[in-house]
Amino acid sequence: MLTPQDEDTYRKRGYLLLPGQFDAAETDLLLSEARRLADLDIPQRIMESDGTQVRSVYAVHQHSDAFERFTRDPRTLEPARTLLDGDVYIHQTQLNPKAPFAGDVWDWHQDYLYWERDDGMAEPRALNVAVFLDEVDEFNGPVFVMPGSHLLSLDRETRTVRGGWENTLNADFRHKISPEALGELADTYGLESVRGKPGTVCVFDGRLLHCSPPNLSGRPRTIIFIRYNSVHNPLRPVPQPRPAWLANRDPRPLRPLSRPFSAPAAR
Repeated sequence: MLTPQDEDTYRKRGYLLLPGQFDAAETDLLLSEARRLADLDIPQRIMESDGTQVRSVYAVHQHSDAFERFTRDPRTLEPARTLLDGDVYIHQTQLNPKAPFAGDVWDWHQDYLYWERDDGMAEPRALNVAVFLDEVDEFNGPVFVMPGSHLLSLDRETRTVRGGWENTLNADFRHKISPEALGELADTYGLESVRGKPGTVCVFDGRLLHCSPPNLSGRPRTIIFIRYNSVHNPLRPVPQPRPAWLANRDPRPLRPLSRPFSAPAAR
């Protein structure tokens, strides 16, 4: 459960780091599932520009019982319910593996701009729960953030370029923030890299400016992202909506597990 200090940190800085939430056996189980899903030839698997490395796998909770239970584990679900003031549902799940010495950049962006413009999300009542399955250090592609930038609206600083929903997934982003605006924001808010041991949880606001460089090390970097949205913030109809595995339109609330996701099923 989050403390009042945790909540205050999240509200002010836009993100919260919670080390040691999952043990080695649990992260090993999820890594095994991550490798299995990365080998599946499915539409939800997105490749890097080289065509050989996996960039992301989406809707992992629909392809893995372990990941489905993981999204309802109290260690991932309850922080979202607390910070979003009530019941939530899954807007999206995403597995991001970064192989050693590989991976395209994830440029600076706010997730909410995509959720609002492409999915019809009315309010920024959604957040990310990211869980590190490998150790994340300064060399293997950590997420960089601008603390406090979640309090900004960057609608005027962001232009939408041509392209379909596929350009919300690859390195050629559909919504681009101007370099001039980014330079001013970096000077104002500063930059931090989010790092930690396997099993670390990072909760961050859907409006927090963040990016991720390629993996420049010989060590893998795997992170699973769960995007929770308030059940009181369902998606509105939009022209040419993204597929349901990118933008879930079923706002039925999630119910937390009564035991850890990795525990054997009750008989």
